[in-house]
Order: sequence, then C-alpha cells, then structure tokens
Amino acid sequence: MTSVTIPSVGIAMSDALLIRWLKEAGDEVGQGEAVVEIETDKTTMLLESPVAGRLGPHLFEPDAIVPVGTVIVEVVADGDKAGEAPASESTHITTGPMAAQIPSQVMSSDLPPSSEEPRRPHGLNPRARRLARESGEPAARAGRFRELIAAKVLRSWQEIPHFNVSREVDADVMLATLDGLRSHVAEPAPTITDLLLRAHAVALTGCGVGPGDVGLAVATPYGVVIPVVRDVLGMDAFALARARNDAVVRARSGQLTSEDLEATPPSTLSNLGAFGVDSFTGVIALGQTSLLTVGRIKRRVVVDGERTFRIGAVFSATLNVDHRAIDGADAARLLVAFAEATESLNTDWARP
Repeated sequence: MTSVTIPSVGIAMSDALLIRWLKEAGDEVGQGEAVVEIETDKTTMLLESPVAGRLGPHLFEPDAIVPVGTVIVEVVADGDKAGEAPASESTHITTGPMAAQIPSQVMSSDLPPSSEEPRRPHGLNPRARRLARESGEPAARAGRFRELIAAKVLRSWQEIPHFNVSREVDADVMLATLDGLRSHVAEPAPTITDLLLRAHAVALTGCGVGPGDVGLAVATPYGVVIPVVRDVLGMDAFALARARNDAVVRARSGQLTSEDLEATPPSTLSNLGAFGVDSFTGVIALGQTSLLTVGRIKRRVVVDGERTFRIGAVFSATLNVDHRAIDGADAARLLVAFAEATESLNTDWARP
C-alpha cells in the first residue's frame, strides 16, 4: 500500500484543513488523480494518488485539522494484496467540533521542528480561520497570513547576509517592443512585467544561475506571495503573458499549486513601478539567492555619446543578493546582464 499524507508546502505550515474527499473508499484511482482537497494558511490544493489502485478507508473526515506528515488514506496499488489500513495513534479520525480539541502542541509551530526559530501556537486553526472567513471576518485569515509572512521575513533577514547593487536601465527598446506586441490582438495583453521576467531569465540563465524559472512577487489581500513562472525562456511573449497572468490569479485567489509552494526558483522579480516608487530593496525569499526589485519608468534627459542629448525612458533596478552564494563581482555581472537583456529586447521572441 502507498500512503497519501499531508505535505509540507512551506516553512510555516504545520497543519491543514481537510475540506472534502473527491474519491470514496473502494474507488479505483489512477496515478496522479486527485483524491482529496485540503486548505492551508496560504491556499487550497488537491492531493493526488501517487499510484494507480484502489482507495482505502478515509482516516479523516471533512473539517478535520490534520498535522503535516500525517497519513490520511492508503492506496492499494494494482497487484498488491488488499487490506484495511490500520489507524495509528497519529491518524485517528477527527471531525467537526472535535478538531478544536487537538492538543496545542500538535497544532503549533509557525516553523518546522528543524528551524531554530522558537515555536508559537496558532492564533486560529485552519477550520476556525475558514469559519471566520465564511462568517464575514476575513481579517482573521489576513492577520494570520501576515504573521506567517513576518516569521519568514524575520528568518530570512536573520539568516541571509544581504547586500545589493543597483543601476539605471534604458527602457526605450523595451517600451517599443511592448508597443509592437500590443499591436497583436491577444488576451491577456503582454505587460512590462512580462518583458522584465524575460530579461531576468535571460540574465540568470546566461550567468549559469537556474534553468529559467523565476518567482514573481504578487500583492494579495493577505500579504505578498511568490508564485513561480516556469520555463520563462521556453515561451513566446503571449504564452508568457498567460503564464504570468495565471500566476497572479492563483496568488490573489489563494489557489497556489503544490508546484508554486514547493518550487524554489533561484530568484524573484518584484516590480513596484505601477505604485510610483523610483527604487526599493527587499528581503530575499528563503532558499533563493537573489531578488530583483524594479521601480517606475520615467522620462529624463539622457546623454548619447559625448555631445548628444535626448529625452529617454529609464528605470532603476536593484539586485539584492545572498552574499553566501553570490559575491560582489558576480552580482554586478548578473545585474549588467539583466540591463543588457532589457536594452536589447525585441519582437524576435514573440513567436518561437
């Protein structure tokens, strides 16, 4: 038999709410087929069967609060001998109001046991947060989510030796490219963020940092989350716009996938240009080695050569790096590579 367990999908996750079963005991399931829906502090997600076979008895019922790592059902693989899945001490059935009686030590910890950060009990368990949200009190979930983000930011700041390098980047070519892309009828339309994601992926790949996956910082009602845009360089402009839009929708609707939560891209892009800031720094996400922060595009006098002046579009880019992984010279090379990629973007990559 093969177990389906509550996964750990973030350093702050310690338990999850079992929302509903999609398959009943005894049902045939395929490998990769969704069998149950759960909710964490960050998102709702579907858990899939790791093998093809027959689903065993449900060890937990809907509304149960289940600790990370707990077996919630067994799958009897094709060819295996069928049998009842024994309910161990850690997999007793807990339903409805009984969820509130789970000992606090089981439902505590904003960080996993391996963390050196001190544990703190949950203010609200997942079921209580769900009920609060359904009764018109979303602030409870928002407050809890911000607590988790604060814990991550604090740990990142304490563990990662941050430093940053910055420079001004010419945006004229990028804006012309965007105008050309928007002449095509496509939904969603490409944006500046898509071109920045492309340039950042070009720089990361060219400097030997990662396979082209980039995190994207997204503001949500519950705080900033980082969905992952996969294989940025493998997409044309319009596919990238769809992938970026899908990532933003997942983040803002609380529907991040397990890939979003488990993936660790080498770097994240944070674009606050639309909010009117010129430049800013940020805290690198745990497990990543850099964060690229970008401010607004503005017009100013630009010097071409020694005696020629023009009005050009520029923006400020700041690369925040983990000094344990990237030194000053490498940080400079990576930022320059991003600037050069931005300043040479054209519509040749619109359709691969």
